[in-house]
Amino acid sequence: MPALAVTLLILGVPGAAVFAALRVRGLAAMCLTPAVSVSIVSASAVVAPLIRLPWGWPVVLLGTCVTVTGAWLARRFIPALKAAGPGSFTGRRGASGSRGPVPAAAIGVLAALAMTAVFLVVVSPSPGQFTQGYDSVFHLNATEYAVQTRNASSFSISSFILPPGKSAFYPAAWHGLASLLVLLTGISIPAAMNVLTLAVAGLVWPLSCVFFTRTLFGEKRSVLLAAGALSAAFPAFPYLLLQYGSAYPNLLSNAMVPAGAGLVLLIIRPPARPPLEPAMALAMVVLFLPGTAMAQPNGVFSILLVLTPLLVHRVFLWLRRGFRRGPRRGWALTAALAACVAAAAGVLLSLPQFRSLFNYTSPAFLPFWLALVRNVTHAPDPIWFPAVALTLLALYGAWTAARVHGMRWLPASLLLLSFTYPLAAGTNLPVANVVMAPWWDNPERIAALMPLAAVPLAALGLGRLLDRVRARRFRLVSTRKGTTTAAAVLAVVLAFSNPGFWQMAGAVGQIYNVPPQPDRLAQVDAQELSLIRRLDTLTTSRDVIANNPYNGSALAMALAGRHMLFPYSSQGDLTADQYTLRFWLNRVGSDQAVCAAAKRLGVTYLLDFGTDYIPAFDNPKSLYPGVTLAGGTEGFTLVAREGHASLYKLTLCGGVPM
Repeated sequence: MPALAVTLLILGVPGAAVFAALRVRGLAAMCLTPAVSVSIVSASAVVAPLIRLPWGWPVVLLGTCVTVTGAWLARRFIPALKAAGPGSFTGRRGASGSRGPVPAAAIGVLAALAMTAVFLVVVSPSPGQFTQGYDSVFHLNATEYAVQTRNASSFSISSFILPPGKSAFYPAAWHGLASLLVLLTGISIPAAMNVLTLAVAGLVWPLSCVFFTRTLFGEKRSVLLAAGALSAAFPAFPYLLLQYGSAYPNLLSNAMVPAGAGLVLLIIRPPARPPLEPAMALAMVVLFLPGTAMAQPNGVFSILLVLTPLLVHRVFLWLRRGFRRGPRRGWALTAALAACVAAAAGVLLSLPQFRSLFNYTSPAFLPFWLALVRNVTHAPDPIWFPAVALTLLALYGAWTAARVHGMRWLPASLLLLSFTYPLAAGTNLPVANVVMAPWWDNPERIAALMPLAAVPLAALGLGRLLDRVRARRFRLVSTRKGTTTAAAVLAVVLAFSNPGFWQMAGAVGQIYNVPPQPDRLAQVDAQELSLIRRLDTLTTSRDVIANNPYNGSALAMALAGRHMLFPYSSQGDLTADQYTLRFWLNRVGSDQAVCAAAKRLGVTYLLDFGTDYIPAFDNPKSLYPGVTLAGGTEGFTLVAREGHASLYKLTLCGGVPM
C-alpha cells in the first residue's frame, strides 16, 4: 500500500537522519528512530505557524535539517558524546561473535506487523472505514482542520471548537502525522487514521518493546524476537484503545513508553553491555520528550509508573548514603528531594490542563477482586477470557528477572501495574481518582498500561522456557536458529490461539460497524453516511452547515470536508451567535435577531439526523433544541433525504427570502 510506505518514510527518515549525524547504528537506531521522528514532526508543526509556513513536508524537511545540524554539533563539541565511539552502538555482533540481534528483532517486529494487519483487516470492512467511538469525531475533525488550515500545531489543533482568536494546548502529534499523510497522499481522513494505526501499533510499539527488552535482558535473539512478536498478542494494548474512543493520541504515546523507559534505565542503571552509553541515552531523552509530550503527556507518567519500584529503590540508596556520611548531609539531601518534588508538583498544578485531570472519575463497574484477576490475566472489559499462557509466561519471566538477572524491581513493577486497573474499574475511592488522574481515572487507558511490563517479561519467560527445552536436546530447538524459529512460531500461536484476542477483535469490529438503521452505539448509520457522501455535490466548501453534534452529523466535517456549525459535541466555549442558533435556529425564518446571527456565521444549510443521539448525556435534545426543531420550519427547504437523514437549505431569513 503506497500510503503505508509514505507513513514509514515519515516515521523513519527524520529519525534515521539524526542517528546518522550522531553515528548511532544497529538495534538502538532501528528501535528509537520512530520516536525521534515523532518529536521532529510534532515540534515542526508547532514552529511552522510561528515562522508563517504552511504545514507540509517542506516544514518537516526544515525541522529535520535543524535537528540533524544540532545533533552533529552536539556530537562534535560535547565531550561525553564525542568520546562515545560509534562501535559502542552498532550491536552488529552478539556476545559470542554470532550474528547480532538486529535480524532476530526485525523478524519479531515484522511478525507483530503481520498480526496487527490481520487484526485490522478482521475488524474493518475497508481501509477507509472509521471507528465510531465518542472521541473519534474530535480526532477525525481535528485532522481535517489541520489539512484545511495547513496548521497542525498542538497550540492550534483544537481551535476549530473554540471561538475565533482563542487557543489551547492539545497534544497533536497524532494529528500532525495523519494530516501530513493526507497532504502527501491525498487519501481520506479515515484511511489515514487506519494506516497510521497499523504503523504505530504494528511497528512503533514492537520496536519500542524490543528496545526496552534489550536494555533489560541483553542481546539474546530468541528473547528479542519474542518481545517484538508478543507485543501484538496482548488484547489490552494496542487494541483496547481502538475499542474505546478511539484514543489515538494515547495509542501513539503508549507505543513509545517502553523506549522511554529503556532510555531512563540506561541513565540510572545501565547494564554491563548497554545498547547506548548513558551520555548518548541522555541525548536521546532530549530528543524523545517532545514527541511524548505532544503525543499524550501521560506517557511521561506511564514511564515513571513502570520504573517506580526501581526509582524508589535508587532514591532510598541515595538518601541512605547521605545519612551514612552524616545526619546533616542526609537531612540536606532529604530537604533537597522534598523541594524538587514540591517544585514539580507546583509547576504541574499551575497548569489548568493538569488540574482538570482530577475532575474526571469513572464509576466502578466490577468487583475489585474481579478487576484485579482480569488485569493480571490480560482480560480487561469488554473481554472476559483469560490469556492463560501469556499470564504464565509473564509470571515466569518475572521470576527469571528476579532470580537470574537480579532485577527484583521488575516483579514489583508488574505487581504495581496489576493494581492500577482495579483502582479505576473496581473502586470509587477518591484516592483512586487522585492516583489515576494522569489517565483520567479511565479504565481503558489504564488497562493499556499492563502490557508495558508484561511484554518484556513474557518474552523473557518464553526465551527461558525454550532454553530449558533446548537443554534437553529436543530436536526442533537443538540449535540457536531452531530456538529463534520456535520463539517466532510460538509467539504467533499464542496470539491467535488466545480467545481473548478474537473477543477483542469482535468488540473493535462493533466500533467500526456502520448499522443500516439508527443505533445508539454508532455515531452514524448507513442512511446518514450516504447523505454525508452526497454533500460534495449538494453543497460547496464555503457553506456552513448547522447541526446537532450529538446525533453524529458533526462527522460531515471530516468525511465531506464541510464547515459544521457545531463540529464536536463537547464544545462548551461558544460564541454569542452560536448560543443563539443553538437554542433558536428554528425561528430563523421570522426572527431578525436569529437571522442576523445565522448570517454572521455564514449558515446556509441544516443537516438533520433526527433524535437518535450518541450515548453522551441523558438529554442532549435539550442542549440544542433550536437545531433539533429547525428541520421543516418556514426558514428551511428540503434539498435531499436519505431515509430519516435530511439536508435543508436556508431559504427564508427574518422574513426575507435568501
